Amino acid sequence: MKKHKKLVSILPGLAIFVFFALAPLARAGDAIVVIVNAANPVENLTVGELKKLFLSDRSKWDTGKSVAPVMVAAGAPERTSFLKIVCGLNDADFSKYFLQAAFTGKSATPPKEVGSAAAVKSVVGNSPGAIGFVRAGDVSGSDTTVKIVKVDGASATDAGYKLKM
Repeated sequence: MKKHKKLVSILPGLAIFVFFALAPLARAGDAIVVIVNAANPVENLTVGELKKLFLSDRSKWDTGKSVAPVMVAAGAPERTSFLKIVCGLNDADFSKYFLQAAFTGKSATPPKEVGSAAAVKSVVGNSPGAIGFVRAGDVSGSDTTVKIVKVDGASATDAGYKLKM
């Protein structure tokens, strides 16, 4: 009887541990969507264009507005995946890229870093030239200040969509 009570007392803790240990696995494959200010006329960007925008190799939109990239801070899974897929870099190499650019005199401004997807949406929604990325689940139809753009002609729900965690 004592063994049974002991087992029953550890089961809730075990269940919580399993939930948190497996929660990241449930999110593997989540789509990452690129968002721009709702007033931006762009509808589609290639992975190559995204790389130029986030590495500060392209500073103006076709409209003439300045590009203002924004992203969540280092360590966020969507940032790690985005940098790997789009830029071919990890967080450390991404930081080194901008340090080296500054050292060599290249005009390269790193993206603004914020603490959450909500902050990314807020910055993008309040700045006509802004561009960012968030998990697809972080954007809803009621978000009227930002819009999702296609990547290489594909939407996040398309089978060939490239930006996935």
